[in-house]
Amino acid sequence: MTNTTGRLRRARADIAGGPAAYLSLGRGGVPALLLHGFAGDSLTWQYNLSPLAAVRRVLAVDLPGHGGSTLDVGDGRVGAFAPWLVRLLNTLEIPRVHAIGHSMGGFVALELARQAPERVASLSLIASAGLGPDFDLAFLRRVTALSSPAEGQACADRLFAEPSPLAERIGEVLHAQAADPARRAALERIVEGSFATAAERWRPVDWGAVAPPVQLLWGRDDRIIPLPPRDRLPPAAPLHVFDNTGHLPHSEAATPVTAILRDFLATHDPS
Repeated sequence: MTNTTGRLRRARADIAGGPAAYLSLGRGGVPALLLHGFAGDSLTWQYNLSPLAAVRRVLAVDLPGHGGSTLDVGDGRVGAFAPWLVRLLNTLEIPRVHAIGHSMGGFVALELARQAPERVASLSLIASAGLGPDFDLAFLRRVTALSSPAEGQACADRLFAEPSPLAERIGEVLHAQAADPARRAALERIVEGSFATAAERWRPVDWGAVAPPVQLLWGRDDRIIPLPPRDRLPPAAPLHVFDNTGHLPHSEAATPVTAILRDFLATHDPS
């Protein structure tokens, strides 16, 4: 079904576990649920929202501790964000979604597929956390302790494979978050609760227990979460690797990434 509204709507839903802020665009079909990475928000999908919404409703959610959503992140375990998302979908009367997650959002999308498989039609993981222990923990801790916009831009530069005009603005946002005591505390709790001991906690994913079809998208030059070894990935899943691309394929290679997402979602729409 084609989107005819063309209007981006910013909304907020009051749910158990704290309010959820989200962007909504388009209508019809099985919605695409977009889940951002650590220290990001729904606007990380700015280059993907409209193309995806041409054929279906798209929801880009601010996860707990981020954007306009609750700052209550509990003990910082992001696996607990999955039931929070289920409550949001229930409130919005959305029975099923195509889950698309970047970095930390990929970890949450995978948890959603494991905890509520009947709610997930397909799973697209972009530079996803949770698949292996190899990631830059020092970077995450640095993001929560920025002392200046310049330091924020230095972190933002590390997200990209090549110099990007987006880095300055991202750096400003990162610094603003670190300067807000409540938001900084929430981000620190996530780092310590979900990533600081991840190498000991994360085991290879039992892909046989993941019901929805899966695809993976990665930047070949990702310095934050390098592409895991093939034996860590689902054996039959499509893997798309983008040259000259870092940790933000959906921004750095927005056109081909969005085309791949659209095709995968269309293929796995319920008939």
